[in-house]
Amino acid sequence: MNQTNAPHSADTDHHYFWFRILIIQSLLMTAYVMPMYGFNALIKPINEILDPKHVLNGWPGALAGASVFMGTGFSFSLEWLTRKWSARAVRRWLIANAILSLAVIVAAVACWRGSLWLLLVASFIAGIATGRCFTHSTQVILSWGRTMGRLGLQSGVFGLMFGLWAAAYSFVAPMAIERWGLEWALIGTAVLVLLVSWIAVVKLRDPPASIQAATTDKPAMPLGQLVGSKPYWVMSIFLLIFLTPGFGFKIIVQSLAQHAYHVTTMTASLVAVAFLVSYGVSRLICGLVADHFRLKPMFLLFTGGQALLLLTAAIGLPHFKEIGFLAVMMCLVGSLFAAGKSLWGMLTIVLFGHANLNVGIKATLFAFALAGVVGPLTLNWALRSTDVIVATSWWMYAMSAAMTIAVVLVWALRPFDFEAYDQHRGQSLHFKPGSRDALDRF
Repeated sequence: MNQTNAPHSADTDHHYFWFRILIIQSLLMTAYVMPMYGFNALIKPINEILDPKHVLNGWPGALAGASVFMGTGFSFSLEWLTRKWSARAVRRWLIANAILSLAVIVAAVACWRGSLWLLLVASFIAGIATGRCFTHSTQVILSWGRTMGRLGLQSGVFGLMFGLWAAAYSFVAPMAIERWGLEWALIGTAVLVLLVSWIAVVKLRDPPASIQAATTDKPAMPLGQLVGSKPYWVMSIFLLIFLTPGFGFKIIVQSLAQHAYHVTTMTASLVAVAFLVSYGVSRLICGLVADHFRLKPMFLLFTGGQALLLLTAAIGLPHFKEIGFLAVMMCLVGSLFAAGKSLWGMLTIVLFGHANLNVGIKATLFAFALAGVVGPLTLNWALRSTDVIVATSWWMYAMSAAMTIAVVLVWALRPFDFEAYDQHRGQSLHFKPGSRDALDRF
């Protein structure tokens, strides 16, 4: 995305990182996340239009949210098309944001026309564009963090902005919808996303090429080689399980709060804001400490912690009749979910090398997409039962059991063994403590 070929000194690069990339660019290059991460604010208004008999637990809103996440798994198609349209990364970034904004406007038209199918198509296209924006912004922002020796810090700040944008949107969107209607609120969202995307590319440049080359410690891999490896599949299945409960809460949080506890829209919005702020802050804190600790123990902590918290929530939910217990447990689960998600890019770099960050993120977006479908739809199914509290409790039991499996997957996870690949040996998985080697400790 470099807009100039002029060389820059090391001092200039460090100044640019600290005073432009770390805060300002992280904020500007994450605005596109509002329609996806703040989708909890849109579910009730969508159901009011398309399924007025089931305002809080109807399928249209949940399906639209799931369609956005599913679309992210197909973002490679947009990358392929935009590379044909333009060789410049800055133009491809703007095209992806423009398509996202256009899809949100089409979603507004779908709500005007009362067309569920048009809404689902628009949501799916919005997800494709969001996935492309995510892949590109992650590559640009984390590459700067790595070259400046602050990868964990940059990951944390980057993740914080996701939580802040989503929290702000979850709070403001219900008020905007109440005043102007869902359709005009969506159009305003589209305009804001497009405007910020243009501001984001002003004077933006890539990390110094010389430093990038010096920090590339593993060779580049074709997509087929990466996807055909055991580390990829272990990581992808782990991510699918790890992300599912958090995405379920993220999309259904307002509907769950209102349907199960009969609170007002404002109270439900505040619960969503609390969840998303804790999500963002957790990503920041995790990023700050990630530069000083090994990744595997951290992921074991975050995954095992989620399993225990989900089990505690499942046991306690039928016994606590106030929304406070659910809100606190969601925030705690969301914090661990966010902490692990904050290290997604770092984990990809450790497993496959910095040269494969882009292809690794792109390949594992399918796990992200499936988690964004399974989590919201299964939790929305729980909302449609005759006893919402009991059904949600059983949902949490199931998520806790699945998270226990994810702990085992983290234990078995190891970086891609390039030496074994060069010698035509398979990628091994080690479960027994005595069979572990240096690659199992990262």
